[in-house]
Amino acid sequence: MRFSNESNSPVYFQRRRTDSLKLKSNLELTPLVNVVFLLLLFLIVSSTFIQRPGVKIELPTSSSIWGEERESIYVSLTYDDILFLNEKRINWDKFPESLNEIVLKLQNPLLIINADEKSMHGKVIKIMDVAKETGIENIVIATQPPE
Repeated sequence: MRFSNESNSPVYFQRRRTDSLKLKSNLELTPLVNVVFLLLLFLIVSSTFIQRPGVKIELPTSSSIWGEERESIYVSLTYDDILFLNEKRINWDKFPESLNEIVLKLQNPLLIINADEKSMHGKVIKIMDVAKETGIENIVIATQPPE
């Protein structure tokens, strides 16, 4: 290309090589990591943690609420008399021995009985008797709040 300037002398323009004009794109990870952590934080804060065993139990309702922070032992009884000790299925024959082993490891534990509302009253009393024999002084029967 040839152009002239005011002094009528020719001016030459050179073309630049297109290799030096390549677009350089860098992916910034900091904003991506920030968004992921914010989503994780939101999910943690918005979720509720329920400390119940994985056994399907329909708890009876009660309007009184009681709660205390201490070492707890969970005993669950289903409507068809299946017994769970700290979320592990256990036979009725081995229940006193297993409960005694756990009580010896803990200091003044709280026994929380999760009994289905359709379970037999006599079975709940049997659990309470075994607990008293092993030295547990504090027994709580879990309920759910009324709807």
